[in-house]
Amino acid sequence: MPPTERTLEKVRNKAGRIWKEEGRPFCYLDFPEYKPSYFRKITSLLSRRGEIVRWKNRRSRPQYWILASEGDEQGHGESSKTLLEILDSLNWENLCIHDVRISLYSRELCNIVFNAYPILRGHAFSLRKDGSIVGPAIRWGKLKRRKTKAVFYPSGKVIVEVSCSREPIPADEIGLRFFIENLIDLRRELLNILYRVVRTASIPLDEYFDLPESWIVVQVHLNRDASPIEGLRLDKLPAITLSDFYNTLRLYYNRKVSKMRAEIVANPKIPLRDFFKRLGLRDLTSSEPPSYIA
Repeated sequence: MPPTERTLEKVRNKAGRIWKEEGRPFCYLDFPEYKPSYFRKITSLLSRRGEIVRWKNRRSRPQYWILASEGDEQGHGESSKTLLEILDSLNWENLCIHDVRISLYSRELCNIVFNAYPILRGHAFSLRKDGSIVGPAIRWGKLKRRKTKAVFYPSGKVIVEVSCSREPIPADEIGLRFFIENLIDLRRELLNILYRVVRTASIPLDEYFDLPESWIVVQVHLNRDASPIEGLRLDKLPAITLSDFYNTLRLYYNRKVSKMRAEIVANPKIPLRDFFKRLGLRDLTSSEPPSYIA
């Protein structure tokens, strides 16, 4: 049988007196007239209504509660706020990108990689279970947590994987300048290895391997992070995923970086040059030096 309004009112009144007279939260031990199982029904109903909150937002045995109104006054009632109010109160960082997937097509280049694989194994190339060949990874970034590598497929497709969820790339001129330079470094290193393996200058490897500005961005995660604030456990907030036909929005606590993350998984399928323009930035793939250098 669910608790009656009279029972709920009785619990609220006594909880208020306990806080006012003794300055402490309440638990089932303060209500010996109710069985523990029935008292859980009472607190569950009051909690769903937003009338009580867990003491200091913590689970405990026994579970301690406080009236939501008293919690607001004492700074312990953060959970009485709506999710939107909590998110709006956070200090969000600037837009970043991470876990980028970029594609290009070069059957000639892939044929060379597959034919030379017995030798390339000695240069940190490896064969995946799906039959693709992955080249050596380049670690970069301030903390060296970003990793870029190229994957070659028998069909002639090449996928460049940029993994950097723990150290996202700032979506500003400086951050994207370092990003494009990393892709150029990857191309240069792979070409150097292939030229040493092929041992002939007659094969135009440079022509088989287009410059990064024409590579197609097939998937990218755009994110903004927020650090925890005092008195609020961001790891207790619910994870939310919203999807439509084109994009996926995710809101979750990223335990790897200990921050709240709002991200969109987009599939632009446009050249890298156009992707930069879509972000509202000027052409970073040109030879003109950026403003912070010029």
